[in-house]
Amino acid sequence: MKMFFKMALSVFFVVGLIGFGYAYDEIDVKDGGQIIGHVKFVGSVPKFAPIKVNKNEDYCGNEKPSEVLTVGKDGGVRFAVGYLENVEKGKAITRNKQTDLDQKKCVFTPHVFTMVKGTDLATTNSDPILHNANMEVKEPTDGDDKIGIQMFNFGQPKQNQVYVKKVRKIGQVKLTCDSHTHMRSFAMVFDHPYHAVTDETGAFTIDNIPSGKYTLKVWHESWKMTGQDKDGRPLYDKPVILSKEVDVPAKGIVHINFDLK
Repeated sequence: MKMFFKMALSVFFVVGLIGFGYAYDEIDVKDGGQIIGHVKFVGSVPKFAPIKVNKNEDYCGNEKPSEVLTVGKDGGVRFAVGYLENVEKGKAITRNKQTDLDQKKCVFTPHVFTMVKGTDLATTNSDPILHNANMEVKEPTDGDDKIGIQMFNFGQPKQNQVYVKKVRKIGQVKLTCDSHTHMRSFAMVFDHPYHAVTDETGAFTIDNIPSGKYTLKVWHESWKMTGQDKDGRPLYDKPVILSKEVDVPAKGIVHINFDLK
C-alpha cells in the first residue's frame, strides 16, 4: 500500500511539473478580439558582464553578450512572453507549423520562443563544430537551479545538421548546450495558440480571441543572478510572472501594459 502511494505521488509530482493541460476545443471564432501588450522595464537597467566562452574560442570568440535582460531605448523588454491562461476554446491550432531553432555563431537563436504541444521543433546546427541541445521542461515558477524533466538531449556534430522532434509536453523549457556552457535559451510550450514573444520594442499581439474575460500573463526568465552551477553557468532567481484580468470585446482591441522592475 505504501509503495502504491509513493508511485501515485510520483506521478502526481511529474504531472504537476509539466502543468495540467486543459481540454482545448477548436472553434470557428466569429468577431474575435485582439490584445496588444507592451512590456517595459521601469528604473535603471542593470548592466551585465559578457558570458565567458570556455570551448572552441577560436570559432566562437572569447565571450558572448548576455541576453538575460534585453531592453530597448524606450524601455521595451524583448524576449518576454505574453499568454492567456487556461484557455478552453478558440481558434484552430496550426498543427503543421514547424518552429525553427538555430545554433549559429555559438548562440541559440531565437533566445526565447513559444510553441504549441504536438507541433514540431526543428533544431539546426549552423556551425562547423559540435553542439549538443539539452532541453528540460518544468514549472515556470521554478528557479533556474531546479532540475526539470528532460525532454530532448541530442548531439549535432555536423554543420547544417537538422533534427526535427515533436514536442509532447507543456511548460517552460530551458535549452542548454552541453558542449558550450555559455549557450542558453528558453521556450514556453502551451496547449493552445494564444501566446506571443515580445519584439525589440517590448510589444506582443494575440489575436482572434473569442470575446470574454481572460487572465493575461507575462513571463520573463529573470535577470537577478543567484550564483553559478558546476559548469560556470549563471543561475538566476525564479522567472518573473505578471498577471492582469482582461475583458476582450467582440471585434475590439485591448491595450495592456506590464512593468518589470
